Amino acid sequence: MPNTTRHLTIDGRPIEAENGMTILQAARRNGIYIPTLCDLPTLPPHGSCRLCIVEIEGWPKTPTACTTAVQEGMVVRTDTPRLRDMRSELLRLLLSEHPLSCLACTEKDHCDECMVTLRKAGVTTGCGSCPKDGQCEIQKLVEYIGLGEDLYPIRYRNVPVEHEDPFYDRDYNLCVLCGRCVRVCESLHFTGTLTYTNRGSRTLVGTAFGQSHLEAGCSFCGACVDVCPTGTLTEKVRKWDGVPEREIESTCVLCGLGCSLRLLAKKNKVIGSLPVEGHLCVKGRFGITELVSHPYRLASPQKTTDGRLMAVSWDEAIAAAVERLSSCPPGGFAMRVSADLCTEDLYVAQKFARVVMSTNQVTAVPQDAYGQGMNGIVRLLKKAAPLDVIEGADAILCLELDTRFAQSVLEADLLRARQRGAKLYTIHPDHHSLSLHADRWLQPAPGRTAEALASLARLMGSEAGGDAEEELLLLAGDLREAHNLVVLVGPEALYHPDSDTLLEAVEKLAQLTDASTIMPAAEGNLVGSLLAGAYPDLLPGGSAASDAGQRRQIGQLWGRSLPELAPLDEPSVLYLIGVQPSASGEASVIYQNIDQLLDGQHADMVLPTAAFSEVNGTVVNIEGRVLPLRRAVPPPGEALPSWQILCRIAQAMDVPGFDYASAEDIQAEMAELIAGYRPGAHLSMDTLTPAFQPPEPARDASKAAEYHHMYMGFPMTRRVEGLRALKR
Repeated sequence: MPNTTRHLTIDGRPIEAENGMTILQAARRNGIYIPTLCDLPTLPPHGSCRLCIVEIEGWPKTPTACTTAVQEGMVVRTDTPRLRDMRSELLRLLLSEHPLSCLACTEKDHCDECMVTLRKAGVTTGCGSCPKDGQCEIQKLVEYIGLGEDLYPIRYRNVPVEHEDPFYDRDYNLCVLCGRCVRVCESLHFTGTLTYTNRGSRTLVGTAFGQSHLEAGCSFCGACVDVCPTGTLTEKVRKWDGVPEREIESTCVLCGLGCSLRLLAKKNKVIGSLPVEGHLCVKGRFGITELVSHPYRLASPQKTTDGRLMAVSWDEAIAAAVERLSSCPPGGFAMRVSADLCTEDLYVAQKFARVVMSTNQVTAVPQDAYGQGMNGIVRLLKKAAPLDVIEGADAILCLELDTRFAQSVLEADLLRARQRGAKLYTIHPDHHSLSLHADRWLQPAPGRTAEALASLARLMGSEAGGDAEEELLLLAGDLREAHNLVVLVGPEALYHPDSDTLLEAVEKLAQLTDASTIMPAAEGNLVGSLLAGAYPDLLPGGSAASDAGQRRQIGQLWGRSLPELAPLDEPSVLYLIGVQPSASGEASVIYQNIDQLLDGQHADMVLPTAAFSEVNGTVVNIEGRVLPLRRAVPPPGEALPSWQILCRIAQAMDVPGFDYASAEDIQAEMAELIAGYRPGAHLSMDTLTPAFQPPEPARDASKAAEYHHMYMGFPMTRRVEGLRALKR
């Protein structure tokens, strides 16, 4: 095999690098700093800022390290008097169109000590009034390179600051035209929203034809904001929050993909969220701050007295809950829980129903949302493929998947697959993010997707076309030629009234084509809710509640016989965790959530619980990976994790088995029922049993669609102002 290693010297250090690496990549890998402004490790080299120039022994010029490949025996110097002078000149030229009064001020080191006024202005004249102060790469470059004494006159562009779009402001007076935002947008999405406008000295970054970002097709993933080295692009919600005190790596629970993120915390509040790598969708990138740090968060227990909710102590709240639950017969108790809760909450919730209240009537929201399709969903999850199968696909079929907003992280995978030569097909009744970019778009009439897919599955099993429509025949022919097909079942497809028929067709199609299937569900912990047994029909581990042997085995672990599955009477006590109560009802309602009741809703008790950013725990994504939740900040006021509230009530009712001291204690017990359950594990979903009984009465499909953009039972648009603009 040919030798792929190159040996070189950088700043006197012997370095080994892979053939094809650039000098900048080799330096970074070995902890050697070379200044740069335009380069991004995740994008091809650009070489526009030229700040990464180096000297190479035997070379007459100073090439850019980001565009120069390593060679055997190369001797590189990154910091010499010549390079320092050249970089200082390059930086002065670059800053001739960027306000630099604070950067060049000789007293800047003492500025923070003397500043006694608050920042109030959005117009930037210096670092002290820039929202990126302390986080700006220009500041770091000036500190490292220096500006020298002779500065060029500043040409202020005097373009208006743009505030129109929902999530971030744009002040192109601060732009240094590094091109990062344009390039990262092109690399992640089919529609490159950003481009260069005008020419020469009037060049700016913007959108084509002066459209707003919303009009131009922006998905608001925030990648452009993340890579901007200056204060040009700034997030509205945290514009003046300054530098975070700490960053905590956790998991986004706003859909089933389970993206890793960094929660930015300051003064015991989450002030922002950023991707660990890659990017996030609009909900994960811009929705979390307002969602979990809203001033209307529930902060203390409340009890209805004389028709009004009044704050009470936890002791009073627990005593009142015990009084209601102790007088409730098993057939009169029902619990409904959100699939946005961590798995530990879900496990303790179903154990509480079965052990404390002697009933199987604990129901996670997906059963209401998906109705007849639940068994099909379980069967697909049992065969779920990892997301990285998209990398090797030669054909991808997207079923009612719109990647513009909710799950835009998938669009980057689809774009890379297309660039590699894979064919992209989509079935969707409406115009969507993939409409113009798919090799074939099958557009069934609204409500007829299941019928079209069933016809496609029949065609795949037979060479005869019959009276099938031409587009259907052509798509079937394309799929027959695929050698490695991936089928992506979008969240919208799961809400159909005939989702059972649709999912059966997906199963048949996958079987006929040997396709891999991926189902990016809208719920953050759908798989966790199934494995935890948060349904009347399922036990922890995913076995059927009708299985007497499994009930006996779990009962031995818990020290209490489990109830048999029985129909639910009209409940006299309804315990809701992360679920909104209906506007009216006869049952006594215990409402446990992060947010206040909506207008017209009633609850006898309101118990404040922690959001996902305030707990330690786990969720399970659609691949079966157990992903960690890490507490970034404490819950507001007296709010507690949901499992702790349930344990306090159980202990007050003298029921043993609820003395967990931490999430790790719960995980240890779960591992006895869910093989290998622990953070970081990749679980098999073979134990999941499609045991769901058809819902009675049939669900309301129009209402079910609302679950796509919900968190803990309420629409995110209630608290996230920018998301309301996307719905208009």
